[in-house]
Amino acid sequence: MQSLNVKLVSAMLFIVAITVSLMVLLTSLISAYEYRQFVMRGSAAYTQMLTDNLEQYYTAEKSWTGLQQAIGYLSLATTDRLMVANTLGVIVADTQGEAVGRNISQYNVGSGYPLESAGRSVGNLYILSSGPGRGSMGMHGQSGSPMMVSVYDNSELIAKVNASIWQTGIIAAVAASVAGIFLTRQITRPIKALDTGAGKLAGGEFSYRVEVKSRDEIGRLAGSFNSMAESLEKGERTRRQLSADITHELKTPLAVIEATADSILDGVYQPDPEHLRTIKQQAGLLTRLINEMKDLSLAESGQLKLMPEQIDLVELLEKLLAQHRVHADSKGVKLSFNHLEPLQEVVADPGRISQVVTNLLTNAIRHTSAGGRVEVNLAREARQITIAITDTGEGIKSEDLPHVFDRFYRAGTSRSRSEGGTGLGLAIARKLVEAHGGSIRAESTFGQGSSFIFSIPAG
Repeated sequence: MQSLNVKLVSAMLFIVAITVSLMVLLTSLISAYEYRQFVMRGSAAYTQMLTDNLEQYYTAEKSWTGLQQAIGYLSLATTDRLMVANTLGVIVADTQGEAVGRNISQYNVGSGYPLESAGRSVGNLYILSSGPGRGSMGMHGQSGSPMMVSVYDNSELIAKVNASIWQTGIIAAVAASVAGIFLTRQITRPIKALDTGAGKLAGGEFSYRVEVKSRDEIGRLAGSFNSMAESLEKGERTRRQLSADITHELKTPLAVIEATADSILDGVYQPDPEHLRTIKQQAGLLTRLINEMKDLSLAESGQLKLMPEQIDLVELLEKLLAQHRVHADSKGVKLSFNHLEPLQEVVADPGRISQVVTNLLTNAIRHTSAGGRVEVNLAREARQITIAITDTGEGIKSEDLPHVFDRFYRAGTSRSRSEGGTGLGLAIARKLVEAHGGSIRAESTFGQGSSFIFSIPAG
């Protein structure tokens, strides 16, 4: 996890550095470009103002007389040298004063800016730039009328702007880095908790839970982790309980067989049919328990193979009731079968459906006293077939009802091992019904009887 923190922080700092550098570079280039454009526009405006003022001066004075004194106002806030020549090329004004009277051809100043008055040429303006340092100033003619000109000062402005941009970039980078490190820790903290939790689960500590502090993706991941841990913990409890239950269930018949065999070998019991029958009964119980555990294990793992075919449920149930009628009659229990339609055909595994009905019938007859009755009802409901087995037996307490389909669960003293049950019959019945795509439930009123109802698709 420390490696992940380092990677995230390094990646964040790299991104911040690249982003800030690009921002500063682009801002500097754009600022310099815009400034150059601004200066060019300002220089053009400055030149235009100069020519306009000079033309106004000539128009007002009708000549260039006195311009040398007036042109001094143009040099108050600029280092540019200004010269004005008449139409003959004779310099009539020079901000430095030394070229007045000379011909402009003596100076390599180009063509200059033309000056006009009343539609005719009156001379040219020449600007000899000596470097940065433009500002704003005014010029007055001899008549005293003000003539305003705007000029611009760029002394080291670009360098200062660039320095300010870099300073701002550094401050932004530091702030972004601090915020990024804080956010990185906020992200990695729950991931670290999940990593710790995974290690706990790997070590068998299934009770470990991570704290959910948010509702974002990390929070949902933590919630999923806790759900997984809860499922693993429940599975581990089930596994341990199953191991204990299997040990307990196998221990009793084995102990009876061992004790009976030792007694016969020691001469305490005679090897008569009665004692041999005890050994045979307990061995049969062990065989049945092992077979039922195998069926349940296959059903729970999804490896139970069904052999579905089209069957007549009425015919199948009548055969099963005939097989159990002898047992029911011996207990004084009335066994009946009710169905509304003569034929109830369904696609299912006849062997597994017989196993479900047999488990439920055996259970119902076992817990119904003499004079009671057990009814089997068959009906079609929409797209499913429903079979209900109802008895008038002792019933099941409300606190026991939710657990009747659990493995090795027995409610009350009457539902004991002495009656021949393994505690797996109802659990197997539920898995077999679910393997057919159906459902099963139990309803009971303690002291009045119980109903076990299962449904499977009509097919």
